[in-house]
Amino acid sequence: MAKDAGKNAGQKGGAKDEDKAVEAPAAANGGIKRFIIMGGVAVVVMAASIGGTLYFVGGTAEPEAVDVEAPPPAKQVAIYHNLRPAFVVNFLAGNKPRYLQAELTVMARDPKVIEAVITHTPLIRSKIINLFADQDYAALQTDSGKGALREALRALIDGTISTEAKLSGIETVLLTNFVMQ
Repeated sequence: MAKDAGKNAGQKGGAKDEDKAVEAPAAANGGIKRFIIMGGVAVVVMAASIGGTLYFVGGTAEPEAVDVEAPPPAKQVAIYHNLRPAFVVNFLAGNKPRYLQAELTVMARDPKVIEAVITHTPLIRSKIINLFADQDYAALQTDSGKGALREALRALIDGTISTEAKLSGIETVLLTNFVMQ
């Protein structure tokens, strides 16, 4: 009987092994099917997400022609050049002799403009002295007179390098030292 019990136990154990062997391929097929279904669902969700984004953002199948202007160039750094030595001009204010001493600094953003100013300094200095000599002494004592002088100096220097070097770009002329007596 012990042998029969062993056989029955062996048969029972053998039957369980067969059941597991039969269930394993079925479970493997179910896992692959589940994986394929989950992958398909993921693809559908991604497609819906992309489609919704394009719909709300306004994406179209054909991109519209957009007139894109080039961004403005970055503003260049200011370059300063001192016109030295100082300018000294004599005036006759009424019957009294007066004089003006001024140091000027030219500002531009293009190095070529500053190079042109340096190259043509003798001509520029001559024109500036003539401009100073034509000024009214009393007018130069006011802020508006000094502002008008600065603008006249800027136009004179820019015009000179425009004529001589075919360049333009003097932004301002600074009066760094301005003494009137």
